Amino acid sequence: MAELVHLTGESALAFLLIHDPEEAQYLGLHIPLKSKHLGQTVDFELVHDTPGFLTVQTTKPSPLEQTIIVNVPERGLVFEHHGPFDYPGAYPYPLQDCTNKPGTLYVRGEYPPPGQSGFNAQQFPQYPLKGDVGPPRATSVAGRVVIDFWNQQRITAVVRILQVSAVIQGADKIPLSLVQE
Repeated sequence: MAELVHLTGESALAFLLIHDPEEAQYLGLHIPLKSKHLGQTVDFELVHDTPGFLTVQTTKPSPLEQTIIVNVPERGLVFEHHGPFDYPGAYPYPLQDCTNKPGTLYVRGEYPPPGQSGFNAQQFPQYPLKGDVGPPRATSVAGRVVIDFWNQQRITAVVRILQVSAVIQGADKIPLSLVQE
């Protein structure tokens, strides 16, 4: 087998916007996750991968307003959005309410500082298996939510919530505040 290509931290975050971390190896790529290199001295940038949880509560159905909270207790971080969205009211893609859905926060370099961050949220539905593989109505990939946090210069973090059905669709550029507990 050919040697894996090491992704930079920034490239790893971009990869994680679309793919699961487990897919990297099959594509000949290595995502330098900190959890895989604990206690090791490495000569490449590590991507912090920390457990996190998503909570969504609809506070007003029309026009849509929601509270979105990404809690990362291990780091004492809480990302919060309260209120309306910028996308057109005729095409709202509301998040289904959920409480503490587990996932992972991936961060390149330093964790985002407290204050306002932009965010985009996207839902990837479950995809059916191709052909006659597997039982009827089986899915090949669990649904997931991907939220990327960014400032004026770059993507600062990506959070992935797995096995969520129809939670987030579309994107939003309303600031999401990071508060430290």
